[in-house]
Amino acid sequence: MKKKIGLIIGIIVFIGTLVTITLVYNHSNGNEEKLYEEVADLGIIKVNDNNFEEEVLNSDKIVVMDFYENMCPPCTSMIPTIINISKSSDDVKVVMINMSDNNTSNLIKTYGVNASPTIVILRDGEVKEGFVGATSEENIMAVIKKQLEFKNEE
Repeated sequence: MKKKIGLIIGIIVFIGTLVTITLVYNHSNGNEEKLYEEVADLGIIKVNDNNFEEEVLNSDKIVVMDFYENMCPPCTSMIPTIINISKSSDDVKVVMINMSDNNTSNLIKTYGVNASPTIVILRDGEVKEGFVGATSEENIMAVIKKQLEFKNEE
C-alpha cells in the first residue's frame, strides 16, 4: 500500500513539474516574441544566404551581425543590447541571422560561427571583431566607436 501511495505522489509531482515548466516556457516565449517584434519595428533586418550580399556586404555602414538560435536563452538576453545598438547611430546597421534557419548555413560556415549568440562586426565588408556568447553592450559599442573613427578618417 505504501508503495502505491509513493508511486501516486511521484506521478503527481512529475505532472506538477511538467505543468510548471510548460507555463514558464509559454510565458517566456511570449516575451521573446514581443522582443523580436520590437526588433523588426526598429528596422533590424533578418538576414540569410539570399539577402546577405545586398544587406551586409553592400552596406556603407558599420554592420553588426547577431548570429542567434531559437530557444537560446543567452540569445534572447542579448536582444535588448541589440536594440540599443541599433538606436545608437545612423552609421550602424544591425542584422540578425537565425542559425536555426536552413537558409543561413553558408553564412555560418563563411564566418566560422560555432556557438550562439555570436556577434560579428564588419566595416566595408571585412570582419573587424567578433564576440562569442552573451556580451555586454559596452564591449560591442567600444568596437563600433573605434570602427566609426576609422571610417570617418577615410
